[in-house]
Amino acid sequence: MSEFTEAHERGVQAFTQILLHREHTCSNCDFQDTVLHGDWQTHAETDHQSGHIRYRLTCPDCQSEEVLDIDI
Repeated sequence: MSEFTEAHERGVQAFTQILLHREHTCSNCDFQDTVLHGDWQTHAETDHQSGHIRYRLTCPDCQSEEVLDIDI
């Protein structure tokens, strides 16, 4: 395995660990849960120009949409 591949895998693992513990609160009804493996309905997009990952979160309680922009 190349040095780049190993570094990339470590980066992905670190990023995933951050998201596993990151919580978000609905601005409409105060529902709160973790972004990954929580009750939020999630859709991830990548902005190739900025390198940001944008998570569109739909609240399971009130169905409002929240956007979480993460700079990688």
